[in-house]
Amino acid sequence: MTETPVPDIQQQLATLKRRMTKALKGFSSEYSKGANERAMMAHSPDRALFPVPELVLFGLHTIMGFRASGPWEKVRWTVFATVDGEPFGFTLRKFGFRILAPRDVAPKLLARVSGQLSTSLKLLEPLLKLYATAQIAEGNLTLQNRWRMYEDRYRYFRALADEAFAFEPPEIATVAGNKANDVGRLQAAVASINRKGKADSHGFYASGAMVDAWFSGLEHRMLLLRAFLGQPLANGAFPAFLSAKWDERFAMLFAGGVDAAAGSLLGKLRDVKAVIRNPLAHGGVENDGGAFYFHLPKIGAVPANLSRYRGRLEMSFFPIAASTHEQTCRLFDDVDAMLTSGPFALPNEFVLWGIDPQFDAKSIAEYGEAISQGSEAVEALVDHLGRLWERHVNMDY
Repeated sequence: MTETPVPDIQQQLATLKRRMTKALKGFSSEYSKGANERAMMAHSPDRALFPVPELVLFGLHTIMGFRASGPWEKVRWTVFATVDGEPFGFTLRKFGFRILAPRDVAPKLLARVSGQLSTSLKLLEPLLKLYATAQIAEGNLTLQNRWRMYEDRYRYFRALADEAFAFEPPEIATVAGNKANDVGRLQAAVASINRKGKADSHGFYASGAMVDAWFSGLEHRMLLLRAFLGQPLANGAFPAFLSAKWDERFAMLFAGGVDAAAGSLLGKLRDVKAVIRNPLAHGGVENDGGAFYFHLPKIGAVPANLSRYRGRLEMSFFPIAASTHEQTCRLFDDVDAMLTSGPFALPNEFVLWGIDPQFDAKSIAEYGEAISQGSEAVEALVDHLGRLWERHVNMDY
């Protein structure tokens, strides 16, 4: 059986250029020397048409060969073209992607240019998806650090749960021998019970959201720490790390293996994940079949997870009681303390300062070198990377 030959990259690029040329009918790389882009009007196209403006530069400049300039102050790049004899510019500036056109350009032509260009960029995606997959396998990628968002979300729901579970209704005053007040006291007692029940139910809702937020933050934190630990990644190691189960990824962070303390915390996290997070996040479906009741002849409906049923949320009137919430918070605090101390202390500094980790060999080696030199070196690298990020975002070229 003969294998289908894989097209050569040059053949793919040539085919792509022919297709883009057809899609960009009327576009020309020729640009009038007398045209002055500073005198043109800057138009803001619909963002949905150009969700990734960088593809304009790649498509028109890299693939089609159109002239480009930049970076300049507050301008990252500009690509020049002529469409039906009219000069156009396509530019990424500090405040977004803009199309430059003569002040008297016909609205119909401007709309056509936007539509044609947007449609042509879709032709790039098949090739770029293959390239992206290869780049990710090699670790040539950057992850956006969103740790603060996950942490703030977790803290928000934890505070709501703490407040709700801490609520205690006021005591009901009694007047000895005054039967006239019996009805009023009974009504007050019922109202007090209802208020406490409402507070406990709100605590359950907030605590459940807190658990979900914390585990989401843990997943993100593990990805960040994998880079900032400074441990080399072999080719294909990042996709393997990403596809591993969350507890396997957790264990992979410990270069010398999971010790007894970390193993104990990991086991407790698995319990919280199985008993609280998974049932709430997955419509009540549990891995051990606990969401289902099988029909035992002459007995009735029996939980499919049998003795493990004792760990189910429904065992109490409110699925998450105040005591469960407190235990969960203590566990999360213990795990947070472990992942911010010892071998994780300096890598965690990169996380806290919002540095976007890069997973290529050079960057990981750079993190590792700074960590090996101590806190001052880490601080210096954080400061350096922060300045580069600010310069890029503000386009101070």
